[in-house]
Order: sequence, then C-alpha cells, then structure tokens
Amino acid sequence: MSEIALFPLSNPLFPEQKMTLQIFEPRYVSLVSRCMKNDEGFGVVQIREGREVGRAPQVFQFGVEARIVDWEQLENGLLGITIQGCRKFTLSSTRVEADQLMMAEVNWLPEEPCEPIPDHYDGLLDLAAQLRQHPVVSQLNLPEIRNSRDLGWQLCQLLPLSSPDKVALLSLSDPGLRLEHLAERVSRLSSGDDEQEC
Repeated sequence: MSEIALFPLSNPLFPEQKMTLQIFEPRYVSLVSRCMKNDEGFGVVQIREGREVGRAPQVFQFGVEARIVDWEQLENGLLGITIQGCRKFTLSSTRVEADQLMMAEVNWLPEEPCEPIPDHYDGLLDLAAQLRQHPVVSQLNLPEIRNSRDLGWQLCQLLPLSSPDKVALLSLSDPGLRLEHLAERVSRLSSGDDEQEC
C-alpha cells in the first residue's frame, strides 16, 4: 500500500491517456512543484460530490496515477500542465490536510492484459480515429491504439459519458468486457437513449 496526493477532477484520467490542466490553487501549485522536483506522480480521482475548487470533495473509489509529461506558463499567467495516466488504484483510506489537499492510502491494481481488437469492433476503431482528429485532441499526441486495452481507455477518455459510467468502465479489469460496454454505450448515444448506465 502506498500514500499519494489526490487531484479530484470532474472528468477522470485513464491509463496511458493525456489531459491538460490549469493549476492555480496554492495546494495544487505546491503539489505540482513537488512532483516535478522529485519525479513523483499523484492520483487523479473523479468527484462524486463537490467541486474541483475549494474544500475537498467526495470522490469515487477508483483512480489513476498521473505523471506530468509537459508544462508551460499560459497566456492567462496560470501554470498549464499535461498529465499522462499510469497505474490504476483503489482508495483504501483518505485524509485531508490543512490546505484541503487530499492524501490517500491506495492499493495498486494489476496491469490489464493486452488483447487483439476483435474485428466486430471496427466501428469503435473508426470512432476513435474520428475523435483523434479533433483539434484539441490532436494536440495531446495520444498514443497509437494497438490493442483492446488501448482502444477502451482512449474511448473512455474522449467520449461524453456520465460520471458513473466512466467510473464503472475504469473499474473493469477485462479489456474485452470494457469494449462490450462501450459498444452498447455508443449505440445508446447514437440513438439518443442516454438513460441507462453500464
């Protein structure tokens, strides 16, 4: 078991995927500085109840370790960072420090297997290719999709899914099962039926 700092977000991070963040709260400026200095990661967890700014929110149990892969000072004067997902974890316990930075004891989850993408998921591959062409997404230089695990994680990161959906998909350990759920979800999104969750 390891203790890491948490960065709760309204959108989760998935393994091997990238995300850009603007850093302005003192607790996170300090966290980012420490991580860059010591070559450390932090945990990204999705908010269950609360907000990204202010007091520590309630969060879901599953998260992903993030590593800072790029940074810059933005035109608005804030620090901009690009993070990339690494290992998945579950929260064992959490505590909140005086500055509202959340710390957690986490259990690292096993690495998922790399399985070939079944032919009947060619539609999901095409969808991922379309999403990658969006100007904002293309700037992230996301990794190439080589297997079922990559395809599932990338679609989870990019599709407009609900918070419970994203957490449910993150919690799965079987890449094939994740693609099955994603195919069902995409079908519901296409038909306009957004009521069900996987």
